[in-house]
Amino acid sequence: MGILKKERALLNYLIDKSFCMGLKVGEYKYLWEQRDLWKKVILTNTQRNTIQNNFINYYGKTYSGKWHRLYQSYTGKFDKDYFPEILFSTKLEPLLNPRSISLALEDKNLLEPLYQSVEGLRIPKTLIGNSRGIFYTCIEPTYRETTLGISHRATYQLDISQFGNGRRIINCKEACELISNAGYVVMKPSIGAHSGAGFIICKFHNGVDIITNRSVKDIVKSYKENFIVQELIVNCRELKDLYGEALNTIRVITYMTDNKLYHLPLVLRLGCNGSKVDNIGAGGLFIGISDGGYLKPYAFAETGEKYRCHPNSKVTFYRYCIPNIPKVLEIAYLCHLNTPQVKMVSWDFTIDENLDVVLIEANMLGQSLGFPQMANGESAFGKNTKKMYELIRMKGKAGKKK
Repeated sequence: MGILKKERALLNYLIDKSFCMGLKVGEYKYLWEQRDLWKKVILTNTQRNTIQNNFINYYGKTYSGKWHRLYQSYTGKFDKDYFPEILFSTKLEPLLNPRSISLALEDKNLLEPLYQSVEGLRIPKTLIGNSRGIFYTCIEPTYRETTLGISHRATYQLDISQFGNGRRIINCKEACELISNAGYVVMKPSIGAHSGAGFIICKFHNGVDIITNRSVKDIVKSYKENFIVQELIVNCRELKDLYGEALNTIRVITYMTDNKLYHLPLVLRLGCNGSKVDNIGAGGLFIGISDGGYLKPYAFAETGEKYRCHPNSKVTFYRYCIPNIPKVLEIAYLCHLNTPQVKMVSWDFTIDENLDVVLIEANMLGQSLGFPQMANGESAFGKNTKKMYELIRMKGKAGKKK
């Protein structure tokens, strides 16, 4: 290896190491903030010994059982194979999903190009997008003839039939014109945003958002760059009946190991108390859901409160059925095959009013194994837990040899 290659490798290593150190501090902080929950769980001597024997056999050394206690605090279910969030975010995810690759692939502006070929999948139509300051659209230009016989671009009236198969670059003025009469749309950052940050719903008419009375131009300029404007998706009746003021989504986490695809226990995320987003960090609820689409008995808030029925709609959760979940799983696997460069993806799907499966987002960095384990009372990887620890141990041994 040449000197330049060695220097680049060292620089990339230091960048990744500093990123993981920041995550580690954040995970310790989170665990401390949740101390009122895990302190309530008192493990038996047998349970403590089982956890530590697992760590020794799988990880090569003992480790804190506080994460096990935190996960158990939600459902009350003990599982020796609960996977600590801190080991996932700082050790396992960097192995499964190289940061340099993941940063590019999880850009929301790439959602359609990457996954639109998957049969049976609907992706929200992109009206306009902005990637590193460059505006683009999939809407075909329309023209009208003047008396002079010269073609002029017509005023845009959004029509689904105007969407073409390709993209074209546009300027800011044209981007604003394209959405000036679009009606309801969703706007959000395309990179680096979590927990619904920057997400807004607008209703554009004659160049003004009639919800906030702000101009299209003002709103577009406030995002600066790296954002996307999409059609508004409407939930199916079953999801809307649970909570109708946000787009409720199913979190499906798929991963590859031994040349096979697997998924973690499923989670349904629900908005709550007037929120327009379903994100857990923004006050939403989360609940386990079976592969057949049936909800578990209780939904939870991040703070640990549990609910037998939704606090707003009063709909009882247990055995409530969400349609087409088997189809969601099938499509999640097909989507992952389109991006095998990463070995784990957190997909946000929903079911629309026509019962079609809709892909909202694909997340590859900063994923979380905590909520699937909390919501379902079962470990993230199940029979593959040992394999995940072996990946970490193999990387550790390789690092020592270097």
